[in-house]
Amino acid sequence: MTSKEPRKKNLSSVQVLKTLQVLLDGDYTMQELIKKLNSEEEYPIFNNSVISKYINTLRYAGIEIPKIHNKYFITKMPFGLDLSIDEANLLKNLQIVVNNEMPKKNRKIFDGMVDKINRYSNRKIVRVEPEQFKFSFEVFEKALHQKRKVKLLFKNRTELMGIPMKISELGGKTFFHVFNKRERSIDASRLAGIEMTSEQFVSEIRSDNYSVVFTLKNQLAKRYELREHETEIFSDRANGKLTVSNKGENKELLFSRLLRYDINCEIETPKTYREDMKNLLDEMLKNYE
Repeated sequence: MTSKEPRKKNLSSVQVLKTLQVLLDGDYTMQELIKKLNSEEEYPIFNNSVISKYINTLRYAGIEIPKIHNKYFITKMPFGLDLSIDEANLLKNLQIVVNNEMPKKNRKIFDGMVDKINRYSNRKIVRVEPEQFKFSFEVFEKALHQKRKVKLLFKNRTELMGIPMKISELGGKTFFHVFNKRERSIDASRLAGIEMTSEQFVSEIRSDNYSVVFTLKNQLAKRYELREHETEIFSDRANGKLTVSNKGENKELLFSRLLRYDINCEIETPKTYREDMKNLLDEMLKNYE
């Protein structure tokens, strides 16, 4: 009897790999994934439930597949390229040269190459172009969630390291807010890229052992919404007074937020925070002078 190679296949495993292959080709909505995956089958076998299960299997294997603006895309593979810091920096410099010196056609080709590297690399080098905002948002928000600092790479070849705060839109423009000595609002059009660093900001300036107590006044007290790590100590919102206990928030981010409340906010305890806030105000006044 002639020996034959085993022909039995694990159908689910094959379908998971097919899903991965399509995701590596581009960014698609669920309906687009269903259409593309079923186009190679004799009869439709992929649907919303099946694909969601396969995507979760890939995520369980360590592949990062966020969903932004209803599209799924791969941002990192656990078994991809292991770029060194020097190699990553070289790629950033090449990116700047291509953007500044080469025609639009070549920039588009280079962008496609960087997209592939982003998907397979251990270091995310994300361009901030209108069509690539989804990657920038994903990196910025992930850094915020993991409490890691970000490095903003400007088109003029300068860099800024900071604590990610939020993304906002104003007048049709997108802004990345970071904290570096003070809150800075950076127009996305000034940036060449965003990188999440390995440096965490929690352990440096976080205070988990005690709370910061501050009092809000006037209309601010009436409309203030508590954060998840805040509790009311005293409330008389009708007369414009609210005392809040804030536990464990990043000190610099908290100060940045409280400064915006101006005379309607006063830190009660700890005393060291009161002094730090006064010193920060004095420093800001000196800068304006």
